[in-house]
Amino acid sequence: MEIYGKEEDRASWALHYAQVKANVDQPQRKHTVTVSGKTKQGKPYSYDYKYADLADVDKAIMDGIKKVTNKEGNVVFSYFFDINAEGNNVTVQTVLIDITGFTVKTNKVSFQNNKAYDAQATASLISYAKRYSLSGAFGIAADDDDDARDQKVIEEPKVLTKQELEDYKVYYNGIQANLFDLYQEAKDGVKDAQAWFKEPHTPQDAQAAHQVAEIFKREEKKKRQEEEKNKQKDLEQAAKKVTEDPFKDKKVDKSLPKDIENLFEAN
Repeated sequence: MEIYGKEEDRASWALHYAQVKANVDQPQRKHTVTVSGKTKQGKPYSYDYKYADLADVDKAIMDGIKKVTNKEGNVVFSYFFDINAEGNNVTVQTVLIDITGFTVKTNKVSFQNNKAYDAQATASLISYAKRYSLSGAFGIAADDDDDARDQKVIEEPKVLTKQELEDYKVYYNGIQANLFDLYQEAKDGVKDAQAWFKEPHTPQDAQAAHQVAEIFKREEKKKRQEEEKNKQKDLEQAAKKVTEDPFKDKKVDKSLPKDIENLFEAN
């Protein structure tokens, strides 16, 4: 993520971004496509899914932008794309700009262009990259569209190691976020984070999210067991105190001195 502008304008950017995002309605997925093929393991697959294309996503966001204006009725927030299609790669960044000039560029979305010689194929890939970047920037849940069929790879997700999980990054609101931190935010009640986990994900992201959730569950179970253990220990200590003589430390020696005892001895 790249940031440009005066620090004092950051608050204005953040406010207007939040207002626009709050006014963006999820676009309807009006398009359907069938995808079929074989996995790397040779297993055949075929499925249908619906999606919203770039025009649908753009309209949803622009409708939200038009609802956030200043006193003069002018929009205060907008966006455009920074596109690089040189060589065999297509790279897109969404540039989010505030009326103050404060600007944030999202992380680069990059795809390998295996048909750089084909103008139509390149244009389709750029369209997909723009849609992917724009959707991420404004938190829109959209599946892969028809332009991305050649880019879709169906793989069996692998079980990640502890280190891989700790380093695992996902795209969240247009930026890369650590999955552990994102899960903690969801548990803490951050709605955007909670919404992310309810969205459809790649098989590998879904596998990683499942593993992270299991780790949190185990830690919570361990914490509860420790709390129960400490609670039981406190109860046992309290019960022990109840069975003890409460006046034990206040009792006095009732035995009489020897010379006094002699007075009571029979002669």
